[in-house]
This record gives sequence, structure tokens and C-alpha cells, in this order.
Amino acid sequence: MRRTQIYLTEEQDVRLRDLAHDRALSKAAVIRQILDAALDPDSSAERDRALIRATAGVCAGYPDWSEWLADVRGVAADERLRSLGL
Repeated sequence: MRRTQIYLTEEQDVRLRDLAHDRALSKAAVIRQILDAALDPDSSAERDRALIRATAGVCAGYPDWSEWLADVRGVAADERLRSLGL
């Protein structure tokens, strides 16, 4: 491991401190995690693909928009009025 020094804005330091606290890690460990994620070109794309695979087909049995809308709206207003004799 190599030591390095960086300058952070006040806001960055506060956000980093909070994130480190939430993860129960040191600020240095969080910075290393952020760098690993940013420097791994495949991690984001692979995460996106995994999400797509995990959710593919979850709405397969759902009705089309027009069918759903007709079901939600029910009978058209003119038909409801006619059925009431108006």
C-alpha cells in the first residue's frame, strides 16, 4: 500500500466522514472503495446487466397500457349516463 495526500473541499470531507461513519470504516477505506469502483470499467456495466437480468420479465403478465387504463376507468362516461337514463 502506498501513502498519498489529497485535498478535499469542506463539503467533500463532511460527506466522506458521514459515509465512513455509516459504513463503520475509516475515511481512507471509503476512499479506496470509491476509487476501486471508479477505476474498474466493468463494475458499473456488470452491475447494470445484473440488475436487468434480475428484473427481466417481472411485468410479463401485466396488461398493456390501454387495457389497464380501460379497466381502471371502467365504463365510459357516456355509457354510465345512458345507463342512468340521462
